[in-house]
Amino acid sequence: MRTVTQLIVYLSLICIMGLFAGCAVQQKPVVHAVGYQSEVACAVESKDCPWAHLEEQAKFSALVNCLLSGANVLQKETSGQDDEAILSTVVPTSPKYGYEFQISSGGGEQCASHQSACSVASRIDNEVTRAGCGTETLKEEVIRGGRDRQHADLLTTSSVVAGRLASSIVSFQHPDGLNGPDQYYTFTLTKKTAVEIAVAVNSSQWSPTKGHRTPWQPGLFLLTVDGEKLGDGHVWRAGVTYLLPTELDPGRYYLVVDSAQREFSRGDGRYRLYLGLNQTHMGSIRSQ
Repeated sequence: MRTVTQLIVYLSLICIMGLFAGCAVQQKPVVHAVGYQSEVACAVESKDCPWAHLEEQAKFSALVNCLLSGANVLQKETSGQDDEAILSTVVPTSPKYGYEFQISSGGGEQCASHQSACSVASRIDNEVTRAGCGTETLKEEVIRGGRDRQHADLLTTSSVVAGRLASSIVSFQHPDGLNGPDQYYTFTLTKKTAVEIAVAVNSSQWSPTKGHRTPWQPGLFLLTVDGEKLGDGHVWRAGVTYLLPTELDPGRYYLVVDSAQREFSRGDGRYRLYLGLNQTHMGSIRSQ
């Protein structure tokens, strides 16, 4: 017994001496965990709930929440330089014990009294029901964004897309735009629609010595079909910019993901853009 105790003490002293001698302690990326919430469906019995559809809604909710949380690329630094051939973005990973399927009998406020309310939603009181924000490698062909208003990239549904400003030009300039490269998107509304929009940039690397690299702050603008500016982006948090949720009339609109040259030069130009149509991930709307 004495020998075992002496061995434990000896090993402990070696570890302590190693720390004082300058041994590096490897830090790990902080994995964000976010909540998710599907819509509520009504059914007489739980087996009739559209669980597959609700789960897809919950996954999209988690994806948007990963973006809004500022969880960008959590890739470990493997060398002194970025690997420009690897494009990564953040995607939600499944909760540790699977998505939380919820049933409220009696219908609640949304359903009739003889029905149950079905949803897929994380629980505030239980962290294991939340989704983590992991990384996914992107192929070059899925990178989106148009070089100017005439070549704007069309978005037709609520979506999160990945883009990159590294090879873009400065098209949207002063007095409204910034002096760095930019990219254009467009969407068309056939009826009055609640719209929410946000853009998050990549911080690209996690360094064991420097931690999470500070991201550059993107610009975000909403334009009319004639190019008139309707809205400016606001800083949500470091690396995340948003437009206030608003209700827009039918018509065609343009989005510009922009950058200031001084800010842009600190990053790799990668970003994710979220367009939500009749979504409520960012709060209540503001009438235009």
